Amino acid sequence: MDKVEERIKKLEENQLKMAKEFGKQGVAFYLTLAGMRVASLGAEKYKEYEKYMRDSMDKANKQIGNAKDVDKVLTLADKFTDDCIKYTESQFK
Repeated sequence: MDKVEERIKKLEENQLKMAKEFGKQGVAFYLTLAGMRVASLGAEKYKEYEKYMRDSMDKANKQIGNAKDVDKVLTLADKFTDDCIKYTESQFK
């Protein structure tokens, strides 16, 4: 029974590790895609966008890195992605 519990714990640790990495990559991926769109607004707008997004990505990566379970990682990744989407859309208004 101990071996089964140990194996389950290892699987849960791996799942959390993968979720954290994918969550961080998802935020960075959106930054890149949206950045191409915002670049069409000019250099100054893009610089503002890049600073906002880099700060947001750093904050997301820190919080995702500190999360203790997969559900929290997914929630944080969604939260930061949604925030970035809203910010990007605001640049076109």
